[in-house]
Amino acid sequence: MEKKIAQISDVHFGEKNFSDQLRKNLLHQLENENPDLIIVSGDLTTEGYSHEYELAAAFVDELRTITSTYTIPGNHDARNVGLIHFEKLIGRRKFVHHDSEFAVIGLDSSEPDINDGQIGMDQLDWLSKELERVPDHLCKIVTFHHHLLPIPNTGRERNILLDSGDLLKLLKEYGVDFVLNGHKHVPNVWMIEGMVTLNSGTATTRKLRGETFPSHNQLRINDDRISVDLINTENGSVREIASYSVRVEDEEYRICSYMHSI
Repeated sequence: MEKKIAQISDVHFGEKNFSDQLRKNLLHQLENENPDLIIVSGDLTTEGYSHEYELAAAFVDELRTITSTYTIPGNHDARNVGLIHFEKLIGRRKFVHHDSEFAVIGLDSSEPDINDGQIGMDQLDWLSKELERVPDHLCKIVTFHHHLLPIPNTGRERNILLDSGDLLKLLKEYGVDFVLNGHKHVPNVWMIEGMVTLNSGTATTRKLRGETFPSHNQLRINDDRISVDLINTENGSVREIASYSVRVEDEEYRICSYMHSI
């Protein structure tokens, strides 16, 4: 049976380029997609103010009427002591979710009032313990806001994770299959050491680089294949950007891939 995960990011309530029409489009698209899980990869707000969080909380409530929804903070959410509002109105800043086909672990990579991010030793230790508990046959997914690897067409690269090397080492050791990020408003797919890093664009703003468009991602997980769709929030068009054939050999879970240019 196919399982679906919707990944959205960089909603940015309070941003002057925020579009309420795009928000409505996104909700309508998600209702039609009927995902098993929604992941919001950070930056619900723009300045971390309470009035922005109130709008964001109402939006997350709408998402939760569609299906189970998990949200992690981004760098904008951590501005102006905003994480207080995040914990009060949105929920915990990290999470663990297990399903019959996959396990998802969410982390907080934000740092107060700066754009840089890091995971930190405490969360790395926690992540290691949680990955240890995930059965080998499940698809392993980790999500946090800041991108793990540089994203093309985003200008001078300044704020990948400060401890990305330590995190990469840990993810490889535990055989993580997917890493889901946001932050740069540019959708992108990289594969490194058999691990897919999937970046989401901005779903509800027109703060866009180059020829990108408002978008979100959808992962479709089957017994023998995992596919990734890029969905245009403006017009609803869908394009498959990656596909991964899953096969079991000698009781090992392996992924073979092909990717399309975004």
